Amino acid sequence: MAQDNATVKTHATGNMLVDIWRYRYALHNMILKDFKVRYRNMSLGIAWSVLNPLIMLGVLVVVFSYIHTNRVVENFPIFLLLGMIPFNFYSLCIAPTTGCIVENTTLMKKIIFPRIILPVSVVCSQTIQLLFQLLVLGIFLAIFKVPLSWYWLWLIPVFMIELLFIFGMGLILATINVYFRDVQYLVHSILTVMFWFTPIFYSVTIVKKSLSPLLYWIYLLNPLTGCIDTLRRAILDHLPPNPETIGPAIIMAIGTAITGALVFSSKSRELTDKL
Repeated sequence: MAQDNATVKTHATGNMLVDIWRYRYALHNMILKDFKVRYRNMSLGIAWSVLNPLIMLGVLVVVFSYIHTNRVVENFPIFLLLGMIPFNFYSLCIAPTTGCIVENTTLMKKIIFPRIILPVSVVCSQTIQLLFQLLVLGIFLAIFKVPLSWYWLWLIPVFMIELLFIFGMGLILATINVYFRDVQYLVHSILTVMFWFTPIFYSVTIVKKSLSPLLYWIYLLNPLTGCIDTLRRAILDHLPPNPETIGPAIIMAIGTAITGALVFSSKSRELTDKL
């Protein structure tokens, strides 16, 4: 029985990957279209991809450096950026991915193509913004003269872990939103709550000291926690990942990705009828 379930999971995931590759040119066009439309009527255009994290960073630096001054962290702006960038990437992807099926009703009904292309195109489009925010991080690392280290290479697997989590959650939420349209509004509220329960302007060490062991392990179920902690250890402390934080992140990301693929593939044929 377990072997049959594993076969089903592999088959569903494999079919999705094949469909994505087969329709890669359509995916490429959708990514470019989404990116162009987003900045089409803006005076500053793509510059907002850099300005948004800088504005938020400035606010948080002022609050926690001059108003709430009991937090003493070396290279505090970089510490904040390493928390903000993963969370911003997650929130920028999840909100539009949740509504991508409902918002493309006409396309869904008129054109025959793999439904998986829609959420994938949204996430890939937002990945372009991630690259600009990483550019901002690179500038700050140069300004604060943070020494270069081989541990910086952990950025690649960390964001791969986050991408797995984002794809899984996006597929689940996009599917549920077709049946219950309130989900896309609920997601915005959850993101607000999640902002404060993600270690953006405080460290995981403080969380461990403040919570009971049970609550601490529940807190670690948020994959962003392990991703942010690993980024800070790699870039600021020149240390490898802490298995205690990155382990749950990997397990949750893989589990969410598999669950999302199964949910989306099982309901993809019904989605058009529900729109």
